[in-house]
Amino acid sequence: MAKKPTTALGKLFAALGSFWLAIGLLVNLFLLTWLGTLEQVDKGIHAVQTEYFESWRVLAKAGPIKVLLPGGYITMGLLVVNLLIGGLVRIRKTKSTVGIIIAHVGIALMMGGGLVEHMYSIYGRVILYEGEESAQFEEYAGYEVAIWNADSLGGVEEFLIPAEDFQDLEGTKSRTFQRAELPFDLILKRYMNNAELREAVGVGVPTSPVVEGHFLVGKPDEKEEEKNLAGIYATVVAEGGTKVIDSLLYGVARHPWVFEAGGKKWAVALRHTVHSMPFSLKLEKFIKDDHPGITMARAFSSDVVRTDPDGSEHPLRIEMNEPLRKDGYIIYQASYGPQEGMPGRPYSVLAVSKNPSDRIPWLSVAVIAIGLTWTFLAKLLGFLGKQKRSALKAAKASSGTSEEKSAA
Repeated sequence: MAKKPTTALGKLFAALGSFWLAIGLLVNLFLLTWLGTLEQVDKGIHAVQTEYFESWRVLAKAGPIKVLLPGGYITMGLLVVNLLIGGLVRIRKTKSTVGIIIAHVGIALMMGGGLVEHMYSIYGRVILYEGEESAQFEEYAGYEVAIWNADSLGGVEEFLIPAEDFQDLEGTKSRTFQRAELPFDLILKRYMNNAELREAVGVGVPTSPVVEGHFLVGKPDEKEEEKNLAGIYATVVAEGGTKVIDSLLYGVARHPWVFEAGGKKWAVALRHTVHSMPFSLKLEKFIKDDHPGITMARAFSSDVVRTDPDGSEHPLRIEMNEPLRKDGYIIYQASYGPQEGMPGRPYSVLAVSKNPSDRIPWLSVAVIAIGLTWTFLAKLLGFLGKQKRSALKAAKASSGTSEEKSAA
């Protein structure tokens, strides 16, 4: 029987690795998943994911009442601590527990992979028309402000302002951005995560400043975050503090805002965050297979050419269930356009995922399977050995009884 800890540190260590703590955390995780799933109907998956699982605590809605629960960060963090202490440190190290320890290592590996995915994964898309080539993809939801010299020919150097530097500029808040390479300062203000561009004509009193006959109006966030259209106000101030021009930056603008400063033309755009891939993709042909007699797609795929940095070309087909995997990137066939009945050239929408831990779930499941198989075989062999020993004992007893009868 294990000796009970007597010190406060020992008691805390034992409590963190206890079986009952694991049960309580798993019950809380079940409640977060269940109640969060119910709230997705009203709030959308991204808002619920942030509120329930990317938080320290959550005021969960359970019917007409609200319940304060530990959020995903606390729950998953304590589960990892409980697993490491109870399943790897405090567990008895004997032949009978080898398989259990291996299985716990697999579970810890899976949790570690989930942490890496949460911190470092990127999800986005690349839209290609037939004949087009791109080595970049854009995030589904994240935005950035890009600045570049519109007079440049060939390669263009971009100056980027990430979303975390301006997404808090709601209402009248403003922030000035400066770069030594730029002959002007850029002031950003009135950021709206989901905005609508409206004309000022016929409007009584616009709710936001009017720029060139238009203004931005904030709207409630969409349930699907990628449907939010961000907007922000921008002002260019030349060297010396003289205002050059005001503008509106809108997330779906087809063209950047272009102005003159320092004797050059400059372009500014609010766009989805752009990432580079270590290879390029060129869409050769988009293929859509319709259901018989109707124009609804049964399956669709893209014939592309992947060009690697060494210039080598690799023709391949990307289908819905057969993605391209290369250098940590996973590229799926996600959608297409134009939709049925709409005019325009055909294009393919490829979903891009950059997940450093993409293979960890496979590895962790394999480790868990080894541990469970080890435990099962150990139990089976132990049972068979016990049965064999019982049979030998019974046979020996029977033989002894027969000898006694013969002697009599």
